[in-house]
Amino acid sequence: MNDTDGYLYKVWAADNLVYGPVDLITLVQWVEDQRVLSETWLHTQQDNTWRQAKDIPELYQFFHTGNTTAVFRKKAEPGNFYTADEVRQFVIFSALSNPQLDQFLRFCEYLECAPGEVLIKKGDPGDAIFFLLSGELRARIVVGLQDTTVGTIVAGEFFGEMAMFTHSPRSADVVVVTKARLLRLSAESFLLMIRELSGLAGPILYAIAQVMARRISDSNKNLHREVASGFVWR
Repeated sequence: MNDTDGYLYKVWAADNLVYGPVDLITLVQWVEDQRVLSETWLHTQQDNTWRQAKDIPELYQFFHTGNTTAVFRKKAEPGNFYTADEVRQFVIFSALSNPQLDQFLRFCEYLECAPGEVLIKKGDPGDAIFFLLSGELRARIVVGLQDTTVGTIVAGEFFGEMAMFTHSPRSADVVVVTKARLLRLSAESFLLMIRELSGLAGPILYAIAQVMARRISDSNKNLHREVASGFVWR
């Protein structure tokens, strides 16, 4: 057993609460689960100081990966990685440089989902935003035995932002139609990015707000058309 295995650590989370103490095995698991990120502050028992996770020797391998992000190394299997160009299919990332993309992706979790898998269930907490790299998804509402598709999601689109920003439950299921590859950005990771890298988070937030505004505007126009088409002049 490594001599450091007996040390304890405390975690200063994005909600400004301190968790722990926890041992190294638990801490590594939290890193793998994306609960502890490279910029997360940790208190180490051995030297009684606060340092960022990326500067903890026992965690160095998880965050210092040269030109490849931690999420690439941790999640992607050979032949299943994704490129900067693939991420730039999202309009909100098109203007970011490679270093900026690398910074952003360190806050994300990479997911692969099989056809038929239910990615989100209606009523689930709205605790993340998703970016669809490839594949197709559908949003559905099930009433009794009736399965109704209320929308489709294709590569280059993101979803889940409304529930995340309003802290509301999911309004529909999201089901995988064809094999899908996604990025998941949790609300906690988003808050941490805003605190630690405001220069990066600001343009992304503004771009997301623009897309949300367009969606709301389009929904209002559709509603007006439906109301007008149902009006009967007498």
